[in-house]
Amino acid sequence: MTPAIVVRRGALALVWVALLGLLVGCEPSAVRPAADFTWCPDGREGGLDYVFVSTSATVPGHEIVQAVWEFGDGTPLAETGGVAFHRFLEAGSYSVVLTVTDRRGVAGTTTKVVIAELAAFVDPTWRLTLGYPPTVSGVAGNRSGVRLDTVTVRAKFYDFDGVRLSDGTLGVSDLEPGERARFEIDATEFLPRVFYATVEIESFQAACDGLDLSGG
Repeated sequence: MTPAIVVRRGALALVWVALLGLLVGCEPSAVRPAADFTWCPDGREGGLDYVFVSTSATVPGHEIVQAVWEFGDGTPLAETGGVAFHRFLEAGSYSVVLTVTDRRGVAGTTTKVVIAELAAFVDPTWRLTLGYPPTVSGVAGNRSGVRLDTVTVRAKFYDFDGVRLSDGTLGVSDLEPGERARFEIDATEFLPRVFYATVEIESFQAACDGLDLSGG
């Protein structure tokens, strides 16, 4: 006697559901782009300006077509491509978010903490010497993590009433991270009416040579 095989409709439906689940599970999921970026101080105006460069990558055969930056300081999102220039209004710690999207429409995101501070600085112990000519002397330093190829220090000389009489600049070269260098800046002419002076970093050039400004 041949045994009969009985398959109930409910059991058959469960088999199809199981097979469908296996098939769906075997489908490869979309691989997200690996979002990443680096940054460097941009000292052309001597402030808290930074250049951000995307180093993101995605699957072969596709390319990243959009990069959106969020700088964590309350400014609007910036869709600037793989390279972004941004000015922070205050020194501090900021969570910078980069979201990149490739040609498939798949997005990837990364967040990094950026410490924004003046890369070049003048030590507050500088002094003004009145004479021929009036001279400001002090120390300039590099508090960033990259070499500063040039640092331009500007001194401004004023009379008792706050009228600027003269100024002068001096360039300091090749300041490594943490390094300091002395400077002396003379007024451009002898001015017996000089009463006080101010000193500031006018600009600097950071060694950002390793950054690909075409963007990733």
